[in-house]
Amino acid sequence: MTSRLGRCFAAVLFALTAACAFAQQRPVRVLVGLAPGGAVEMVSRLYADKLRAALGQPVIVENRVGASGLIAMDALRAAPADGSVLLFAPNGGITLVSQTFRNPRFDPFKDVVPVAMVALVDIVLVVNAALNAKSVADFLALARSEARYRNFGSAPGTIPHLAAALFADAAGIDALYVPYKGAGQAIIDVLGGQLQASVVTSGDALPLHRAGKVRLLATFGAQRSPLMPDIPTMKESGFPLEVSGWFGFYAPAGTPAPTVERIGRALLEASRAPDVRERLAAVGMEAAGRLSQEVSIIMRSDYETWRRAIKIAGLQPQD
Repeated sequence: MTSRLGRCFAAVLFALTAACAFAQQRPVRVLVGLAPGGAVEMVSRLYADKLRAALGQPVIVENRVGASGLIAMDALRAAPADGSVLLFAPNGGITLVSQTFRNPRFDPFKDVVPVAMVALVDIVLVVNAALNAKSVADFLALARSEARYRNFGSAPGTIPHLAAALFADAAGIDALYVPYKGAGQAIIDVLGGQLQASVVTSGDALPLHRAGKVRLLATFGAQRSPLMPDIPTMKESGFPLEVSGWFGFYAPAGTPAPTVERIGRALLEASRAPDVRERLAAVGMEAAGRLSQEVSIIMRSDYETWRRAIKIAGLQPQD
């Protein structure tokens, strides 16, 4: 009898060990709601490679494109809450999209749990290099004297668009919003002088600023960026505005806290790697390692910022 029990115990132990080994080798899928190519694709795969090495599991990036990231969000919500499926997304895709669609199909505070923030991108005020404005104060003097300096261009419903609305409101200027399909088109018109100013991401404007083709007047970040230490913040320029773009990983709601912690710690370590920092800096981003609890607080703050900005901008929900 003892021998039989021993054999049964050994069989159960073997089965459990085999199951654990299988689970450890099961691929982790990282969903990305944006089209392949570009900086976002690079960042998602950069961290996926680091995550693969840290977890000892295959990590596969899957593009689920459509509906401003909602297709990828739908897939995440339908996934098992066990750490096997993650979402990589910009903060606007979580706390902004959930307020700009009439039926967003998800609640950012009930349907997902943040795992880690991994990258930051500054929002900047950029003007034509020939403009007689070396500071925000100079620019506002022009904007108050002539209507054409109050034209701002960006893609509608984006973080840069809302940052521009917050700035115009804080500065007390009656800005005219000029919609563009993307930041690239707005920057081209700033270069050509058809548009005097725009609010864009640092990745879009920093190379042109360094080449002397446009001028950055201020960033919307909480502090000066190490990528452009000579550019003051909006706070330093007299306006208490803090708006930034960032990227993070998310898991389905209900994912066990130890699993979120384990993956988050791996991403935190990845953000400290010199090669990660160098590759992010090359596209105008900073590495950021913040874990779930802190990211949850930032999400709440972002949500309130977008809610106020949406009202100021007069944005209507999309269908």
